[in-house]
Amino acid sequence: MCALVDSWLSGLKKAPLLCSARLLLRPVCAGDVEHIQSSVNDRRVCDNLSYMPHPYTMEMAEIWTRNVNYGMANGSCCYWTICDKKNGKFIGSVGISIYKEQEGCELHYWINADEWNRGYCTEAAKRIITHVFEDLNMHRLYVTHRENNIASKTVIAKCGFVFEGISRESLKRFGQFENVVSYSVLRDEYLALKEKGIY
Repeated sequence: MCALVDSWLSGLKKAPLLCSARLLLRPVCAGDVEHIQSSVNDRRVCDNLSYMPHPYTMEMAEIWTRNVNYGMANGSCCYWTICDKKNGKFIGSVGISIYKEQEGCELHYWINADEWNRGYCTEAAKRIITHVFEDLNMHRLYVTHRENNIASKTVIAKCGFVFEGISRESLKRFGQFENVVSYSVLRDEYLALKEKGIY
Protein backbone atom coordinates (compact mmCIF):
# COMPACT_ATOMS: atom_id res chain seq x y z
CA MET A 1 0.00 0.00 0.00
CA CYS A 2 1.37 3.39 -0.97
CA ALA A 3 1.92 5.74 1.96
CA LEU A 4 1.13 8.84 -0.10
CA VAL A 5 -2.30 10.39 -0.07
CA ASP A 6 -3.72 12.69 -2.72
CA SER A 7 -3.89 15.64 -0.32
CA TRP A 8 -0.08 15.62 -0.14
CA LEU A 9 0.02 16.08 -3.91
CA SER A 10 -2.04 19.27 -4.06
CA GLY A 11 0.77 21.14 -5.80
CA LEU A 12 0.72 18.68 -8.67
CA LYS A 13 -2.91 19.48 -9.33
CA LYS A 14 -1.72 22.82 -10.72
CA ALA A 15 -0.38 20.96 -13.75
CA PRO A 16 -2.86 21.54 -16.58
CA LEU A 17 -4.51 18.67 -18.36
CA LEU A 18 -2.96 18.33 -21.81
CA CYS A 19 -4.19 16.13 -24.65
CA SER A 20 -2.71 14.86 -27.89
CA ALA A 21 -4.08 12.48 -30.50
CA ARG A 22 -3.71 9.35 -28.36
CA LEU A 23 -2.56 10.61 -24.99
CA LEU A 24 -3.81 12.36 -21.88
CA LEU A 25 -1.16 14.13 -19.83
CA ARG A 26 -2.58 14.62 -16.36
CA PRO A 27 -1.28 15.59 -12.90
CA VAL A 28 0.38 12.84 -10.89
CA CYS A 29 -1.85 11.22 -8.27
CA ALA A 30 -1.08 8.93 -5.33
CA GLY A 31 -2.25 5.91 -7.32
CA ASP A 32 0.58 6.48 -9.82
CA VAL A 33 3.35 5.78 -7.33
CA GLU A 34 3.13 2.00 -7.66
CA HIS A 35 3.23 2.32 -11.46
CA ILE A 36 6.22 4.69 -11.23
CA GLN A 37 8.10 2.30 -8.96
CA SER A 38 7.36 -0.73 -11.10
CA SER A 39 8.30 0.98 -14.35
CA VAL A 40 11.51 2.64 -13.18
CA ASN A 41 12.59 -0.51 -11.37
CA ASP A 42 12.53 -2.28 -14.74
CA ARG A 43 16.20 -2.39 -15.70
CA ARG A 44 15.30 -1.67 -19.33
CA VAL A 45 13.96 1.73 -18.26
CA CYS A 46 16.45 2.48 -15.51
CA ASP A 47 19.44 1.79 -17.76
CA ASN A 48 18.36 4.69 -20.00
CA LEU A 49 17.83 7.22 -17.21
CA SER A 50 20.54 9.53 -15.92
CA TYR A 51 19.97 9.59 -12.18
CA MET A 52 17.45 7.00 -10.96
CA PRO A 53 19.08 4.27 -8.85
CA HIS A 54 18.57 0.54 -9.26
CA PRO A 55 16.92 -1.24 -7.59
CA TYR A 56 14.23 1.44 -7.38
CA THR A 57 12.10 0.97 -4.28
CA MET A 58 8.62 2.14 -3.37
CA GLU A 59 10.16 4.51 -0.83
CA MET A 60 12.26 6.08 -3.59
CA ALA A 61 9.18 6.52 -5.76
CA GLU A 62 7.34 8.20 -2.89
CA ILE A 63 10.26 10.54 -2.21
CA TRP A 64 10.49 11.44 -5.91
CA THR A 65 6.77 12.21 -6.00
CA ARG A 66 7.00 14.38 -2.89
CA ASN A 67 9.95 16.27 -4.40
CA VAL A 68 7.96 16.84 -7.57
CA ASN A 69 5.11 18.13 -5.41
CA TYR A 70 7.44 20.64 -3.75
CA GLY A 71 8.79 21.71 -7.12
CA MET A 72 5.29 22.19 -8.48
CA ALA A 73 4.38 24.26 -5.44
CA ASN A 74 7.35 26.63 -5.88
CA GLY A 75 7.20 26.72 -9.67
CA SER A 76 10.56 25.04 -10.31
CA CYS A 77 9.12 22.08 -12.21
CA CYS A 78 5.99 20.59 -13.72
CA TYR A 79 5.35 16.87 -14.24
CA TRP A 80 2.61 14.85 -15.88
CA THR A 81 1.59 11.21 -15.95
CA ILE A 82 1.26 9.97 -19.53
CA CYS A 83 -1.93 7.94 -20.02
CA ASP A 84 -3.77 6.32 -22.88
CA LYS A 85 -6.60 8.73 -23.66
CA LYS A 86 -9.10 5.94 -24.31
CA ASN A 87 -8.62 3.69 -21.29
CA GLY A 88 -6.44 5.68 -18.87
CA LYS A 89 -3.62 3.12 -18.92
CA PHE A 90 -0.36 4.31 -17.35
CA ILE A 91 2.33 4.80 -20.03
CA GLY A 92 5.06 6.88 -18.41
CA SER A 93 6.04 10.33 -17.22
CA VAL A 94 7.02 13.62 -18.81
CA GLY A 95 8.07 16.84 -17.16
CA ILE A 96 10.04 20.04 -17.25
CA SER A 97 12.44 21.79 -14.93
CA ILE A 98 11.64 25.51 -15.07
CA TYR A 99 14.20 28.32 -14.90
CA LYS A 100 12.04 31.44 -14.74
CA GLU A 101 14.78 34.06 -14.75
CA GLN A 102 16.31 32.50 -17.86
CA GLU A 103 12.91 31.98 -19.51
CA GLY A 104 13.94 28.41 -20.15
CA CYS A 105 13.07 24.81 -19.36
CA GLU A 106 14.65 21.37 -19.47
CA LEU A 107 12.64 18.44 -20.81
CA HIS A 108 12.52 15.03 -19.06
CA TYR A 109 10.67 11.85 -20.00
CA TRP A 110 10.50 8.09 -19.69
CA ILE A 111 8.13 5.44 -21.00
CA ASN A 112 7.14 2.08 -19.51
CA ALA A 113 9.24 -0.50 -21.40
CA ASP A 114 6.14 -2.47 -22.40
CA GLU A 115 4.95 0.61 -24.32
CA TRP A 116 8.15 1.27 -26.29
CA ASN A 117 8.26 1.66 -30.09
CA ARG A 118 4.72 3.04 -30.40
CA GLY A 119 5.62 6.72 -30.74
CA TYR A 120 4.25 7.65 -27.32
CA CYS A 121 7.40 9.41 -26.14
CA THR A 122 7.62 11.62 -29.22
CA GLU A 123 3.90 12.43 -29.01
CA ALA A 124 4.11 13.36 -25.33
CA ALA A 125 7.30 15.38 -25.81
CA LYS A 126 5.81 17.37 -28.67
CA ARG A 127 2.73 18.20 -26.59
CA ILE A 128 4.93 19.48 -23.76
CA ILE A 129 7.08 21.47 -26.18
CA THR A 130 3.97 23.19 -27.50
CA HIS A 131 2.94 23.95 -23.90
CA VAL A 132 6.37 25.38 -23.10
CA PHE A 133 6.38 27.85 -25.98
CA GLU A 134 2.71 28.67 -26.41
CA ASP A 135 1.34 28.55 -22.86
CA LEU A 136 4.41 29.32 -20.75
CA ASN A 137 5.92 31.63 -23.39
CA MET A 138 9.45 30.41 -22.75
CA HIS A 139 12.46 31.39 -24.86
CA ARG A 140 14.48 28.17 -24.78
CA LEU A 141 13.96 24.48 -24.10
CA TYR A 142 16.83 22.05 -23.80
CA VAL A 143 17.19 18.30 -23.40
CA THR A 144 20.03 15.84 -22.89
CA HIS A 145 20.57 12.13 -23.30
CA ARG A 146 23.28 9.63 -22.45
CA GLU A 147 25.32 9.09 -25.59
CA ASN A 148 24.35 5.43 -25.90
CA ASN A 149 20.61 6.10 -25.55
CA ILE A 150 19.68 5.89 -29.22
CA ALA A 151 15.93 5.78 -28.57
CA SER A 152 16.04 9.14 -26.81
CA LYS A 153 18.25 10.56 -29.58
CA THR A 154 15.58 9.53 -32.09
CA VAL A 155 12.80 11.23 -30.10
CA ILE A 156 14.85 14.41 -29.85
CA ALA A 157 15.51 14.43 -33.59
CA LYS A 158 11.81 13.97 -34.38
CA CYS A 159 11.02 16.96 -32.17
CA GLY A 160 13.37 19.21 -34.13
CA PHE A 161 15.95 19.98 -31.45
CA VAL A 162 19.30 21.45 -32.51
CA PHE A 163 22.50 19.65 -31.48
CA GLU A 164 24.64 21.74 -29.12
CA GLY A 165 27.49 19.50 -28.03
CA ILE A 166 28.82 16.61 -26.00
CA SER A 167 29.86 16.87 -22.36
CA ARG A 168 32.62 14.30 -22.12
CA GLU A 169 32.33 11.80 -19.27
CA SER A 170 30.15 14.20 -17.31
CA LEU A 171 27.87 11.52 -15.88
CA LYS A 172 28.92 8.62 -13.69
CA ARG A 173 26.34 5.86 -14.02
CA PHE A 174 26.63 2.39 -12.47
CA GLY A 175 30.34 2.94 -11.91
CA GLN A 176 31.14 4.13 -15.44
CA PHE A 177 31.71 7.64 -16.76
CA GLU A 178 29.56 8.47 -19.80
CA ASN A 179 29.24 11.26 -22.32
CA VAL A 180 26.07 13.38 -22.26
CA VAL A 181 24.68 14.92 -25.45
CA SER A 182 22.86 18.28 -25.35
CA TYR A 183 20.25 19.85 -27.65
CA SER A 184 17.96 22.86 -27.56
CA VAL A 185 15.19 24.57 -29.43
CA LEU A 186 14.50 28.31 -29.30
CA ARG A 187 11.11 29.92 -29.54
CA ASP A 188 11.67 31.21 -33.09
CA GLU A 189 12.84 27.75 -34.14
CA TYR A 190 9.73 26.19 -32.64
CA LEU A 191 7.54 28.61 -34.57
CA ALA A 192 9.37 27.73 -37.78
CA LEU A 193 8.86 24.02 -37.08
CA LYS A 194 5.18 24.72 -36.47
CA GLU A 195 4.90 26.42 -39.86
CA LYS A 196 6.38 23.31 -41.45
CA GLY A 197 3.71 21.15 -39.80
CA ILE A 198 6.02 19.41 -37.36
CA TYR A 199 3.85 20.79 -34.53
